[in-house]
Amino acid sequence: MDIKQEWKKRFTWIVLLVLTPAVLFAWLNFQQLASAWTVSNETRQLERRAAFAPENVENPAPLTDDFEAGLFTAFWDFTIINGAGQASNETAWHAAEMEIDHQLTLRHVQDPEFETESADWHEPSSEQYNNVTLIGGSGFQPTSSSDVIVEFKSRVDENFYGTAGVVLQPQGTLQADGLFAKPFDMFGFSVIGNESSFNGANGSVCYLALNWAPVQVEAMNVDPELLHTYQIRLHQVSRIKWTGTVSVDGSELCRMTMPAFGPLEIQVWSDNYLVSTQPQRWWQIAPVLELGFQDGGNKEFHLDDIRIFEEVQE
Repeated sequence: MDIKQEWKKRFTWIVLLVLTPAVLFAWLNFQQLASAWTVSNETRQLERRAAFAPENVENPAPLTDDFEAGLFTAFWDFTIINGAGQASNETAWHAAEMEIDHQLTLRHVQDPEFETESADWHEPSSEQYNNVTLIGGSGFQPTSSSDVIVEFKSRVDENFYGTAGVVLQPQGTLQADGLFAKPFDMFGFSVIGNESSFNGANGSVCYLALNWAPVQVEAMNVDPELLHTYQIRLHQVSRIKWTGTVSVDGSELCRMTMPAFGPLEIQVWSDNYLVSTQPQRWWQIAPVLELGFQDGGNKEFHLDDIRIFEEVQE
């Protein structure tokens, strides 16, 4: 009996010695492991859907908006402004607005209620979250013989903060009521304010995310305060895999491999996110991403001459 008890004690200690470091490692890296699982799971889901999607795809006719006569309704599906925990389809709400005057301007102003608003997330958004979004250019996707291209001109003002940009995401991701109907998968161009940093990067970046989780972020050596012509191109490598590139003024600055998204829509946005990554500690497998909100006052994101079309490959 004494020998059995001794072996039980030894076995218990062995189990504890083996499991304790593993449990501690998982606890210390919970966010990073959850993010890695999210990316892996979403990749599998997208690839599975793409593998069984119809092969014969016919893209819509090219779409262009030069903002000379307001918003071109054939291009844009809907607009949303978030503020005070609500979503509005007006052109101005709470601390943000959109203006069309020979170009599109997404503008933020001082939020007088910011200090008393909650940062806690609830549908459709946190009270401190101020955002302007346009969704449009829907229904395109790359094929075995053609790429999908989005071109536009853009710049930010010298007071820019938060994030803004132009991305491609699966069609039907975001609804007109501000709620997400699908996981937030996106690829494209973003500007990150000076107060924010993603792994040391801010300014103009190329960005891929799957189900909200960042997969890859690459800084581009471009001054976002100057007007540039941007091009986002999606190319079909196989039925389940695409390549995404971002070019600025004719020079390719970013290339990423990504799962196939299926039919697409464009999202243009400007918000007040404060993005930061904590320095990676020796026990961490990756830096920790933190998201907050900031009330930075007035800022503007300008967009002009946006178009989406397919380009047949020779």
